[in-house]
Amino acid sequence: MNTKYSNPSSTKTQRWRGKAQLLANIRGFLLFLLSLILALYVSWMINAQLGYGYSWLYHAYSIDQHIEEFAPQNRFRQHFGLTTEQQHKDIFQQIVVSVHNDGVGLEAITYDVNEPLQARATVVPVLHAAEIIHLQDVAHLINRIHWLAGILTCVWLALVLLSFFSAERASNKGMAAVFLIALTLIISLFVGVGAKEIFYQLHIWIFPAENQWFFYYQDSLMSTLMKAPVLFAGIALQVVLLGMILFAGVLYAWLWLFKANKSHH
Repeated sequence: MNTKYSNPSSTKTQRWRGKAQLLANIRGFLLFLLSLILALYVSWMINAQLGYGYSWLYHAYSIDQHIEEFAPQNRFRQHFGLTTEQQHKDIFQQIVVSVHNDGVGLEAITYDVNEPLQARATVVPVLHAAEIIHLQDVAHLINRIHWLAGILTCVWLALVLLSFFSAERASNKGMAAVFLIALTLIISLFVGVGAKEIFYQLHIWIFPAENQWFFYYQDSLMSTLMKAPVLFAGIALQVVLLGMILFAGVLYAWLWLFKANKSHH
């Protein structure tokens, strides 16, 4: 009778390889996730530098008609309906610059109204107190996101170096499966709950409860100017599309570097 014995050293080696592969898969998943997050962050910053595409979204969403309808109904500001398209774009750009600069200058954003029978134009502040407080909350949130992005970038670089010099590689099939599952869950969430509802709920979670963040068009030139939240859908689409292009570029460079590194060993 022949008895087969397992080699203890071989069993330990298999277990070690199994753990090493598991760690490689976890590392690969984190790299994948962080690459996507940082690609979206960079895309967001690029969009911010381009004024979030307000110049072309202005016409795509008929914001001029929206302002024409709701500006005369505003309970806090008068005569905004007399302003021009260029004024609208300038004001939006000033808001963008301010919220990306810790909220500095929000009080100084104004519009000029040339009323009949008046020798001089009337200078009117665009934002009232509640709007300024909300945009300052947005500016503080942006600052925190910058800090978080910096930390995530350091983690991402550390993971890249670990993966580059590690003998184990993440399973491509496993990563693809995780990506498809995550994508399915995200799409299901947006379809099932609704983008607007998610947008509002995030505001509830993120911003201080004592500060107003929802403004009716009749109470806010800011909301009217942005046709909120409709404009944000277009901005989000721009950020996601460019982010996915950047993400694909990162993945391509990542795979190319790993293949080049492997060929030298």
